[in-house]
Amino acid sequence: MKIKLILIAFVFIFLSTEYTGNFSIISVANAQEQQSRKTKRVGSMSEKVAKKLGEAQELIEAEQIQEGIEILNEILSSKRLSDYERAQVYYFLAYTAYLQEDYKKAINFYKRVLSEEAVPEGLLSAARFTIAQLWFQLEDWDKAISAVDDLLATEDSPRPDLYILKGSALYQLKKYEELIPVIQSAIDLAESRNAFRIEQLQKNIKSTADENGIRYLRREEEDKNEIDYFRFATQVEAELKEDLSKTRKAEQKTEIQLAIDNVKKSASNLAIGPTKENWWLLLRAAYFELDNIPKVRYVLERLLIEWSKKEYWTQLAAIYGQDELEEKQISAYATAYQEGFLEKSNEYVQMAQLYLSKEVPHKAAVVLQTGFDEGIVDKEVKNWRLLSQAWFLAQEDQMAIIALREAAKLSDDGELDVRLARSLANIADYKSCVDAAQTGIEKGGLKRDDESYITLGMCQFEEDMYEDAKNSFKLATNDATARREAALEECSIRENMTKEDFLILFDRQARWEKIGKELENKRLICTIPSSYRTATNWQKFLEKEVERVTLLQNQIKNIQEQLKSKESSTITF
Repeated sequence: MKIKLILIAFVFIFLSTEYTGNFSIISVANAQEQQSRKTKRVGSMSEKVAKKLGEAQELIEAEQIQEGIEILNEILSSKRLSDYERAQVYYFLAYTAYLQEDYKKAINFYKRVLSEEAVPEGLLSAARFTIAQLWFQLEDWDKAISAVDDLLATEDSPRPDLYILKGSALYQLKKYEELIPVIQSAIDLAESRNAFRIEQLQKNIKSTADENGIRYLRREEEDKNEIDYFRFATQVEAELKEDLSKTRKAEQKTEIQLAIDNVKKSASNLAIGPTKENWWLLLRAAYFELDNIPKVRYVLERLLIEWSKKEYWTQLAAIYGQDELEEKQISAYATAYQEGFLEKSNEYVQMAQLYLSKEVPHKAAVVLQTGFDEGIVDKEVKNWRLLSQAWFLAQEDQMAIIALREAAKLSDDGELDVRLARSLANIADYKSCVDAAQTGIEKGGLKRDDESYITLGMCQFEEDMYEDAKNSFKLATNDATARREAALEECSIRENMTKEDFLILFDRQARWEKIGKELENKRLICTIPSSYRTATNWQKFLEKEVERVTLLQNQIKNIQEQLKSKESSTITF
């Protein structure tokens, strides 16, 4: 069993020295932070007792705890012990009880330390703090808080972790309102002991801002006399980067970059200080439970200056999105991506969607394509479709078609195949267009059969498949006619008219609007699919085109026959 220590350093320090006369009250755990305190007379430790305590210590460290306890009890049986010696024995007995996980017994021994009179304040302080820790370990939150309050009442210069212990107990009791000022006290106390360094770093940030004409953008909830230097540094960096992107002169670029580096370094050093990550996490948890999202955002921004972690970036990005701060949301996600924190398919997809929402399709496509290539993004229909959309918007048709082809393969219906056919038609790959359109129609489940057949017919026409194209446009016309009739039926019912009467008035209205004539009655509104006109126009065009091509083919045939019979001199056109 590995011996666990809870501030036992006090005991070993006191064992090594015999104290007489005045005793300088110093807490060993934070001696460097203590100022001069009151002194009090404490008892001395005899050489005999010190030797026995040393023997007990060796046995305990050798995990012979029971044998060590026997020596401690032997010392305790002496009638000539001073208060100080007795307190040291109780401290050791408390420690052995702790090692045996009998925490209540340990607490009782620590309380006996407190009951002695002539005992160094450092030992008393250690006992009080350990009592608070043990009550916390026993999950008796109220007693833990009470023990910390007792300790704070006796400390001239309390340690920040006392407040953290109390705050942790308050969190367990769900007393979030009370918790916040307690944790803030720990943070303020720790930072106040590093005041000069902090002041210099704050001056660096402000002077950089002043030199570049940048004024602090204060939030409504902030005190007019205070500056959030972490946020100010972020603001200064962002504005300087914007200036850098607009500057063309090399000398100015160098100056601005130096200013950016300076403010980043100052902000980073400002964060590296006496506070600990878990303190801020307690504060974040309390604000979250109170639904104080602006404060949660502030804590996350503060955490990320010193502790760049995935969960903080993604949480902050989500809050930015909730607050409709899209630029900051994208920036947070981009940083997480650049630092390699994005590891899941949905994270890559969400980042791509953010880029698309801000009309940056190329970045969306690159992120998503990288996710596919590295096997991170799930190879699902919706993800392939999103990738094809991003590539199309980025005007990278070939890349878009590759993605769309993959999506179509996985799709149960023919919608994506028809969309693929249209994309192939756009790059004049009509043969592949015909294949894709036919596959889509065979799969079925199409939203618009008419438009699908029109796509197929157009590509068949380009491939000189005239008879097939005729049939496709005929099928398109049939479906478009049915849709037109259904639309007219619905509109006439809405206007409380027969379909025939509605159609007469609707056609008259169209003619009058065309010549600019004023309508006699209210304007009729009815959305009729445009595919009907498209399909019929294609049919008419195709008939004329087939007639033209047929004539041309006959002429070519005649020419060939005349050439064969050596009558080329009589060729007429």
